Amino acid sequence: MRTRTLTALAMGLSLAVALPHAVQAQTRQPNRVVSINPFLPLGGYFQGEFEQRLKDNLAVAFSASSVELEDRYTNADVKLRLYPQERGLQGFAVAAGLGYGRIRNDNGNDYVCPAVPGFVCEPNKESTSGATFSVEMHYQWLLGKSSNTALTLGGGAKRYYVDEKKGPYDTFQRFVPTLRLTIGYAFK
Repeated sequence: MRTRTLTALAMGLSLAVALPHAVQAQTRQPNRVVSINPFLPLGGYFQGEFEQRLKDNLAVAFSASSVELEDRYTNADVKLRLYPQERGLQGFAVAAGLGYGRIRNDNGNDYVCPAVPGFVCEPNKESTSGATFSVEMHYQWLLGKSSNTALTLGGGAKRYYVDEKKGPYDTFQRFVPTLRLTIGYAFK
């Protein structure tokens, strides 16, 4: 009888000590992440994102990027991201996004420059813009003792719904793959 009482008392004491730490660990969990791709600025490009947790399984993200494939793609998107494991901002996620994008072609080979002294040739710059739709999958780690360092790796695809009456659409790609490698700061 005395053993049961001591066991129950020990379990109650353990629970009383462990429960506040468990609750505190849950409340210390970051609610926001600001991240960028650290390698793209070296080439003159940019990819960054701000993500806000709405629920344990749902987040909204605002992202912007400017990269060059064959053409220059500049985008701003709003994404709704689902974390099926319900660990909010951590682990595997799928997202769908809506946004606005611009495609610019700085092709200097599509014009003839006359050999006239003092005549300055300008490259043929063509651009178009419109709505975008994207889908992506990624995995995000929150690292460190306080889970303040975010590392994200993922990919997806983006579709551009651009004005078909503008630009030489035989050169613009309207469906492009996306890649995400970002490092960031997670906070409350």
